[in-house]
Amino acid sequence: MIPKSHSLVTLLPERQAALQAIAAVEHAQQRGTRLARHPWAAAFMKQLSGSSRVSVQTLNRIRGIYLRPREKRAPLPEWEGALDIFLCTAGEVCPLPLPGELATVLFPEAVFRRAERAKHAAMKIVGHAGRRERQAEDYRERQLENRIRQAETELAFRTPETLRGWFSVWCDDVPENDLKNMIATWARRFPSLNGLETLQPYAGDVACEVAGEIHLRALHMNPDQQEMNRWLIPNKLAAVAEPGFIRDNC
Repeated sequence: MIPKSHSLVTLLPERQAALQAIAAVEHAQQRGTRLARHPWAAAFMKQLSGSSRVSVQTLNRIRGIYLRPREKRAPLPEWEGALDIFLCTAGEVCPLPLPGELATVLFPEAVFRRAERAKHAAMKIVGHAGRRERQAEDYRERQLENRIRQAETELAFRTPETLRGWFSVWCDDVPENDLKNMIATWARRFPSLNGLETLQPYAGDVACEVAGEIHLRALHMNPDQQEMNRWLIPNKLAAVAEPGFIRDNC
């Protein structure tokens, strides 16, 4: 240990006594010396006051501890046992009746280690929470992409006459802008839908208005236009092999 006269910062007497007591007990253990019942507390008191006995006067010499003469307090053996555990663990454990801030005085490095552990634990929790949130967000994005792809696939097999049913299924599961873009791309396939205002690039109509206008136009299409619409969907070959397939399944 560095002598007081050579140290940059003079140690508090009780801190110096604690460090010397720990070193003395460790040295005694290495030599195989038989130890007292509370060796760390006894060595600490010996270094602090010259006597290994715990007394109210000696305890009051420790910063953070102040026992009034007539104050109701724990018996001295409890103080001695708590002090022994406290010194044995170098401030990591501070049992009652010792004040919780005693480690700040005698073992500030223990307080620092606990603070660092708590900070790392908090950062770990935050990191886990962040990863869980990112995973949940990635999952939501994948689910949305899957819904959009499924909606596009189903829309490819719809005609203007059956668009309304498709829209009622997907209007709550696909974002508004995606719905509108899907319908606009799909509608270019059908000449019967040319000229609709809601399909123009400058149109500000929402998807339900676009779908509604297409439904209204479909109600006034002649049989030739309806037949052409059915031939323009991807499964027209299946319609040739199985008459009525498109009409019944769209």
